Amino acid sequence: MKSKIMVSLMLTVICLFCYGQTNKFIVITFSSKRSIDKEFKNYYWITPVDSIKSNDFYLTPLYVAEFSKDNLDDCIKGDTIDIFTSTSKTRLDFDSNYDEQIENLIFLIDKNRVKVQSIKMNWDKRKWILVNIYATPITGNFCDCYEYHNRAGTKFNSMVYLPQSGFSYDKSFWDTPISNIVRFSKYNFIDYTSHLLYKRSVQTRCE
Repeated sequence: MKSKIMVSLMLTVICLFCYGQTNKFIVITFSSKRSIDKEFKNYYWITPVDSIKSNDFYLTPLYVAEFSKDNLDDCIKGDTIDIFTSTSKTRLDFDSNYDEQIENLIFLIDKNRVKVQSIKMNWDKRKWILVNIYATPITGNFCDCYEYHNRAGTKFNSMVYLPQSGFSYDKSFWDTPISNIVRFSKYNFIDYTSHLLYKRSVQTRCE
């Protein structure tokens, strides 16, 4: 009987460990402002913590708005979605609890972000763009699926993430060796607006 209990406890620990590894993510925020802009615009990308083995890791677009309820349902099932096209099945009937969770996610990302890089490009004295890059460790449930869009000459084909539920800030991440990889990776060549401009975008390597 004791051996069965021990086996059960071990399996429980293993399952909790696996879950902990798969629901921990790093959100990378590209906060961009041009000389003609009045305020910064945020672009969110994401990667699972357990995918970060070295500076050679991938980032994937994270949508926190623009998608519909049917997009989310299809993404959870693993189906391909097209966020930028409305169809007869397009629905926007998110319940209030989901809307609150998304607002909470954005709040957690923006409040707890840590700056890891800053880039400023000048064309002349009056034309420039400043990009501040931040990292936020988040625990929660996200679904991943492929976003495919091909309409009016614009194409987009990439894996993307959509938020689901259970978001919290993972402060303990900064005490792990992996945090140094996130802090010191170079993000300056990533076309962070590509998935919002319908341009072709694939998972982008940080080197």
